[in-house]
Amino acid sequence: MKTFSKPYTKNQNINTRPEVELLLSCARTQIDDERAQRIKSLVKEDIDWQYLIATAYRHKLMPLLYNSLNKICANAVPNEAFNQLRELFQRNAQRNLFLSGELLKILGLLKERGIVALPYKGQVLATAIYGNLALRQSGDLDVMVQQPDVLEFKEVLLSLGYQPEIKLTPSQERAFLQAKTEHSYNFFNQDKAILLEIHWRIAPKYTCPIEAKDLWDKLEPFAFFGTTIPNLSLEDWLPILCVHGSRHRWEVVGWLADIAELIRNHPGINWEKVIAQSNKFGCRRILFLGLFLVNELLGVSIPTEVWQRIKADSEVTSLADSVCKDFFPETDAPERFLTTTIYQIRVRERLQDKLLYLESFLLWLRTRENTFS
Repeated sequence: MKTFSKPYTKNQNINTRPEVELLLSCARTQIDDERAQRIKSLVKEDIDWQYLIATAYRHKLMPLLYNSLNKICANAVPNEAFNQLRELFQRNAQRNLFLSGELLKILGLLKERGIVALPYKGQVLATAIYGNLALRQSGDLDVMVQQPDVLEFKEVLLSLGYQPEIKLTPSQERAFLQAKTEHSYNFFNQDKAILLEIHWRIAPKYTCPIEAKDLWDKLEPFAFFGTTIPNLSLEDWLPILCVHGSRHRWEVVGWLADIAELIRNHPGINWEKVIAQSNKFGCRRILFLGLFLVNELLGVSIPTEVWQRIKADSEVTSLADSVCKDFFPETDAPERFLTTTIYQIRVRERLQDKLLYLESFLLWLRTRENTFS
């Protein structure tokens, strides 16, 4: 299958600061000679290192930035900036190791109860697509189970010292788990400073209808720290990662880096299966937008046949232009509810999904008015 690829280019809608180009050039695990030379050249420019480090951290690209600079031109980076990056990198690696230990303990307890649990994003994703736990920036735990297992999962967490972020009565809890606006039940362990989110679907129903039950018959075994745990197939991960990023209007470039690494490191992806999955769940345009953005920002090769389908949807390019404008703003922009709402409606290709999102938005508005009236 032929592929469409391009080197990093300064999209007219993306901030053209050298720090931004340097960050995007470093946001990968494999760097060819041409890109390495460009990184060396950029490091010699008048780089605002504090801006670069803060931006990398905000976009969850700090580990990739450090890893690339360390391999290519560590001596050219000012000592203070390099030491700061190294400390942040090591702290992130230690945190991920700590979270992995907690995750394995929880998965073991769930297994004893006969509950199949899927680690969602986080440390398992870092191992699966980066091949190195330290190269992905994350701060909490996400675990998916089928909806009927959520309350038993809750009991396991309570026994380990976790407490729910919101206090619900049994009747409120049942309504919460049935609500199409909800997708996770969050618990916090104060002593360990760990937030764990129990997911039974990947996003609120108005964003995407994929639930745990839709994935369970396709789970694959995955080796993680000497044990075998369930994991998603590559063909399921791609649309799911795109749904997650799109739900937040791609406010974090690190989510695109995840998709980019998945594609680069797994050339055997069954693209027809990926597109069929996205068609089934009404998230084809969401998938196409994610693929367009990883090509535009990170130079990822997209199969020609897939690229042609992406370009055939004119909304994708338009949506990408609006998203790119907000990746690296010079000033903090106020939260724009209307912009986000319009985006969420446009990014869905089926009328029924557009109407579902609009219905949820109007419900949120009424709730907000009642709260402040």
